Amino acid sequence: MRSMVRVAGFLVAIIIVSGAVLLGIVSLAVAAEKGKGQDAHKHFKGEVIESGGELAIKTKEGTIYQLSENEARRQGRQFKVGDKVEVSVNENNAIVDVHLEGEKRTHKFVTGKLVHVGKMNKEVKLQTAEGDQTFPLLLLETKTKGLAEGTEVTVELNEAGTVIDLHKGKHK
Repeated sequence: MRSMVRVAGFLVAIIIVSGAVLLGIVSLAVAAEKGKGQDAHKHFKGEVIESGGELAIKTKEGTIYQLSENEARRQGRQFKVGDKVEVSVNENNAIVDVHLEGEKRTHKFVTGKLVHVGKMNKEVKLQTAEGDQTFPLLLLETKTKGLAEGTEVTVELNEAGTVIDLHKGKHK
């Protein structure tokens, strides 16, 4: 009886250790995939609607995202109720890019060393091969936390030259 308890205990210990090792391997694999430049943005189509007196975008699934008319104007865009649009949201489900359906996206990527992130003016300054360059930030939350000065980063700029995403390292 005592030996069966020991064997059972030994088997439970092996199962726990094996599970922990497998979880660790899976976690490393997921982390490695995230580091390979996979697109963290979700892209989908929707329609501009009016929601609470403001413009919003409604997806096929029924999800509604608020659309900032001021931000759209700053980017040289105007939307009206009924427009069919293509939308990109970041990992926080905040809209970072909106285009009329079928409109070509021409985003630019710039890599350089981070000089500073301006919190008051919502901007990013990079030291690049062409010299120092400053770009306005769409959202201050655009992955700027915890980045030390001198870190190599790549910014993704929309057509208006506004930073809609930022990644450590070079763009792939």
